[in-house]
Amino acid sequence: MATNSHIEWTDATWNPVTGCTKISPGCKHCYAERLSHRLQLMGQANYRNGFKLTLQPQMLDLPLRWKTPKRIFVNSMSDLFHKDVPTDYIKRVFDAMKRAHWHQYQVLTKRSERVLELSSELEWSPQIWMGVSIENAKYKHRIDDLRQTGAHVKFLSLEPLLGSLGKLNLRAIDWAIVGGESGATNALSQVWRFSSNSGAVSKRAKRGARWKAARGIKCP
Repeated sequence: MATNSHIEWTDATWNPVTGCTKISPGCKHCYAERLSHRLQLMGQANYRNGFKLTLQPQMLDLPLRWKTPKRIFVNSMSDLFHKDVPTDYIKRVFDAMKRAHWHQYQVLTKRSERVLELSSELEWSPQIWMGVSIENAKYKHRIDDLRQTGAHVKFLSLEPLLGSLGKLNLRAIDWAIVGGESGATNALSQVWRFSSNSGAVSKRAKRGARWKAARGIKCP
């Protein structure tokens, strides 16, 4: 965890789960995997298993100890909706977010199918933002899954942007981040960038402050 995150669109990170497995091309150059191995070598207890998925129940009450309101990226080093995270544990994470209600929480996943599957079982407090990552047009179905969840605020992480997204249906989507790929040599294509930020995106941008579309690797 970090209370002064270098991620520009959040204030802090909180990891009640660490470790993950790759499921799509956007995972190829995973920064969390590299950082996990570095922290393991440094002797950090929470990373004793490297990047193997590990529950960290001792971290569940951390947001309750942060008294100043923060925007918190939940599981920057994992995916809360990984198939190996028990449903009961996910509910415990949601309960912690409910109790520490003075923060905003950004939960981000590539496993949109499981979010949708569990949505009716979860208590979606207004301060819990739910987001999905989309790296190219093949994975736009994650937006449709997200749209059907009970989250009050829904957002997209269009990073690492590996190809054109084509036309996006942004109905009921509140916020977006657009960025290139960490650890890769290819720069973000101007063509892909203009494609993703045209049409429906620019129209929704006019709706006001709730929509914040980043450009390149710059984030709100």
